[in-house]
Amino acid sequence: MRMEQAYRVLNIYSKLLKKQTVNKADLAKQFEVNTRTIQRDIDNIRYYLHEANLHSDIEEEITFDQSKNSYFIKSMHKNMGTPLQATKVTYEITPHLYQKMKNNYDIKVLQRTSKSLTVEIEVSAREAIELCFNHRKSLRLISPTTLLNQFTTELIKLQMIYLRHEV
Repeated sequence: MRMEQAYRVLNIYSKLLKKQTVNKADLAKQFEVNTRTIQRDIDNIRYYLHEANLHSDIEEEITFDQSKNSYFIKSMHKNMGTPLQATKVTYEITPHLYQKMKNNYDIKVLQRTSKSLTVEIEVSAREAIELCFNHRKSLRLISPTTLLNQFTTELIKLQMIYLRHEV
């Protein structure tokens, strides 16, 4: 059915946007389809990204990691040919979130306690703020101050939208 395909593709794309890796065999099992079907879905997302990249300064591509037998999205700035402007960001995260994130990010552990870890991750400002919203129960932004101020501003904007009941 067409709706099932759309749901599958959007589900895979959503995971990739959240910087998660996706494995064809796992997805095939989850959606009860053949791995060739998942490969076609990934190819459709690749085609979409190629078309979207034509009108953007940011180039995103789906890359295969042989060591993990999984796919992930890699973002590059077209003009510079380098990853998006990354900055070192310090977070306090739960051990559970650390286990989930360590495969997708190069994480430097600065301090470890039984309840949390203080870590440093090199990410773009946009991604740093998205991590704060996506993992709000398991992650706290510590530094840099400029990013903390930017995140606070985004929170205030969001709060104002809900207080005023208007977009």
